[in-house]
Amino acid sequence: MERTKEEIEREILEFLNEYSSKKRDPSKPYGANYGIPCALGTCRDNIPRVTLIDFYNVGLTLWMVGDPGGKLADMRANPDVSIAIYGMGDRTKGHKSLRLLGKASLVTYAEQEQLFMEMITQFGLLDSFKRLVQSDRLEKIPLFESVRGADVETKLNKVLNIETMIKVEPEKIILSISKAGDIGEQLVWEKEG
Repeated sequence: MERTKEEIEREILEFLNEYSSKKRDPSKPYGANYGIPCALGTCRDNIPRVTLIDFYNVGLTLWMVGDPGGKLADMRANPDVSIAIYGMGDRTKGHKSLRLLGKASLVTYAEQEQLFMEMITQFGLLDSFKRLVQSDRLEKIPLFESVRGADVETKLNKVLNIETMIKVEPEKIILSISKAGDIGEQLVWEKEG
């Protein structure tokens, strides 16, 4: 049975909404409200890299928090990324998985303060960052040596300037749906234009 683009998009959104991280919950340790991580594939100088990373979704667009490292350097050099998300469940009863090909852009506090703050607030990350700088955990992270003993505002500013929001806008999404004893189906969504 052929599905419409709207039906495919709805099915993909249901999958993303089920498995993405949710807004941080202050009643949980460290505010964690994680979904399952995605596998983020990047490539630079023909050297592939895959990073497991938690993701949030706003519609079909995926967002992640990136600490400094190779994945960010890869995306600066080559914004083409691939993402895989494997739905949890009993494979003998069927399961779903998703592959996404898209373009990554890096959103930083220094370059796009308003968007950066909007997204970290929407996902509850700003509250988590504030709790982090008020705790003694930050003092133990080598990256934050320069702000040891500093006031809370200075520490928070350092965190905001170190973290990068990764925004991945999809160009193609393939949702594979397997059912027990059946071949299953692949739903393909492609960006218009």
